[in-house]
Amino acid sequence: MEEKIISYGFCLILFIFMIVSIFSNDKVISFTERRKLASSPELIIDRNVNMDYFKELDKYLIDQFPLRDELRKVKAMVSYNLLNKMDNNKIFIEGDKVFQLNPVINRKAVVNFTEKLQMIKDKYLNNNNRIYYSIIPDKNYYLEDKVYPKLDYDDFINTVKLNLNSSFNYIDITNTLALDSYYNTDIHWKQESLNKVAKALVTGMKLDFVDDKLEVNEYKGFYGSLYGQSALNLKPDVINYLTNSILDAVKVYNYEKNKYEGIYTTEYLKNIDAYDVFLSGATPLLVLDNETQTNGKELVIFRDSFTSSLAPLLISSYSKITLVDLRYISTELVADKVAFIDADILFLYSVPIINNSFILK
Repeated sequence: MEEKIISYGFCLILFIFMIVSIFSNDKVISFTERRKLASSPELIIDRNVNMDYFKELDKYLIDQFPLRDELRKVKAMVSYNLLNKMDNNKIFIEGDKVFQLNPVINRKAVVNFTEKLQMIKDKYLNNNNRIYYSIIPDKNYYLEDKVYPKLDYDDFINTVKLNLNSSFNYIDITNTLALDSYYNTDIHWKQESLNKVAKALVTGMKLDFVDDKLEVNEYKGFYGSLYGQSALNLKPDVINYLTNSILDAVKVYNYEKNKYEGIYTTEYLKNIDAYDVFLSGATPLLVLDNETQTNGKELVIFRDSFTSSLAPLLISSYSKITLVDLRYISTELVADKVAFIDADILFLYSVPIINNSFILK
C-alpha cells in the first residue's frame, strides 16, 4: 500500500508540473543564470524536418521547467550542506566569495594565444618597437586556501613568455592586486582597486602616469555571473564607477553602433550584467579621445572585458586609446580602421581567455 501511495504521489507531482508547464508563459531570459533560455523548437522548418528537433526540445523542456531556479538552489544546498561536496558544478564558496574551479592549463590554447600575438606582430606591427603584454590573473590566484586545486600560474605565465620573442615586453601586474580587488559574485576586478594596475602599465610603457582625483559613484545590487552559477542566496556586490571632469569629457566612438558615447552607460546598470556600465559592455572596437591630454600619445589595447573598467583609469595619460576585442572582430577588419605604427601596443588578457584562446578571431 505504501509503495502505491509513493507511486501515485510521484505521478501526481509529474502531472501537476506538466500542467503548470503547459499553461505557463515561457521565460526569455534567466536573470539568475544571466543567459537566454531555449524557446519552443519547430518540427518543420522551411518545409523540411528539423533533424535536431528532439535535441532542441530536450533543452527547451529543461530550460522552461517550472520552479527551475528553486530546484537549482535545492540541489546546490544539498551538495554543499548534506553531501559536503567541495563544489557544485565547479563552483565553490569560500567565505562570502564565489570561485570557479579551473585548475588545468590548456597548453594548446596558451600556445595558440602566443601564435596569435606573433601573427599580429609580424603582419601589422613590424615597424613598431613599442609592443607590450600583460596577463590578468583570475581571483583564484590570490586564494590562499590550499584545499582547492588551482592553476599553476607560474607555469602558465612562463609558458606565455617562452613562446613570445623579445619583441614583446612583459609587464607584471600580479603584485598590484589582491583577493579583495575582485567582486565576490563575479570574475571581474573592481575599478576602484585598479589604480596600481593602471600605474604599473603606463609606467611599464615608458610614460608618466597621470593620477587624477576621482569621485566614487555607487550602485548597489550587482549580481555577478558566479552568483547565478552558485544557485545560492548570496549577498550581492556593489559596483563603484569613478568619474571626474576629464572622464566626463572623453568621447568614446563605438564602431558597432556608429556613434559617440560616454565612458559610462549608467542605464546599463539595470541590464542582466551591470558590469556593462563600463564602456557599454562587450564591444568589438572602441576609440577613446581625450582632448584634455595634449601629449599626442596613443595606445592600442587588444583586450577582453576586464579592460572595460580599466581603460578609464588609463585615458588621462593618453590623448587616444583604441580598444580591440578579438572575440568579436577579426584582426584584418581592425587593421583597416586602426593605425598601429605610432601607438603603444598592449595585449592585455585575463587567464580564462588565454586558456581558451581559440575564441579569438
